[in-house]
Amino acid sequence: MLDTITVRQMSFEFPHDIDPVFIDGDHKQSFGFIAGSLLLPYLEPYLIRSMRAAEQHVTDPAVLEDLKKFASQEGQHYQMHKKFNATIRRAGFPELERLEKELADDYQRFTSTKSLRFNLAYAEGFEALTMNVIKHMMGPKGFGDNLPVVMQMIEWHFVEELEHRTVAFDVYDHVCGGYVYRLVVGAWAQWHFTRWIRRATRYMLKTRPQPKGNVKQAAAASNAVPSIRSVSIKDLLPDLLSIYLPSYTPHNVQIPADLQRLADKYTRMAIKVS
Repeated sequence: MLDTITVRQMSFEFPHDIDPVFIDGDHKQSFGFIAGSLLLPYLEPYLIRSMRAAEQHVTDPAVLEDLKKFASQEGQHYQMHKKFNATIRRAGFPELERLEKELADDYQRFTSTKSLRFNLAYAEGFEALTMNVIKHMMGPKGFGDNLPVVMQMIEWHFVEELEHRTVAFDVYDHVCGGYVYRLVVGAWAQWHFTRWIRRATRYMLKTRPQPKGNVKQAAAASNAVPSIRSVSIKDLLPDLLSIYLPSYTPHNVQIPADLQRLADKYTRMAIKVS
């Protein structure tokens, strides 16, 4: 399922005084999501630039149509995350500005100095890893009902990532191709962006440490979002290993059919759909 790429313009509004610990009193998981959100206004414009640079080389109409929808979805994503990130900056993490500048410089440098093949392979490495993490994290039915707005934004974004899961692979394969190059650059890309997320998460944890004691006890005393599924390397390993095989294609990845219900939900919530 989720075989149709739908571009949804959403209207999420975030509290001015949002608590950055928004998952069950769990600082690490909350800050991990925030670090991922902070990454996106730099990464996703880079992905869009890479796809637009490839556009002139695409001769397959179906691949071209998916490329354009991919870019449109990613454009909606990073604009919404910028809006959310602005609220987080008011929560007191001044060192994040330096980390974000470093990340922005990296992606501008990749666009300016790296080959189209490198940039497309990076895009595929990002999409392959995040698709598998998202699939395991959401399970068959998403994050549950009556979600606060932050988790609705994340769930909407995750659904659309699964919808366009094949595009970066198809564009790379159509324009450049090459298994070994995709493997090497894709693995490096995964190290590059996950390393940044880990650094940002560690900084936030150092600035606002998890109180001593059981996380569940902290959650019971909080008004935070109910805990969401944690994903371990052990859980992910079979699917992660599959993306490095010569036979890998995201077209063969099975997505739970129930997630189409979530896609339909966010289509109804959107202020504009294309």
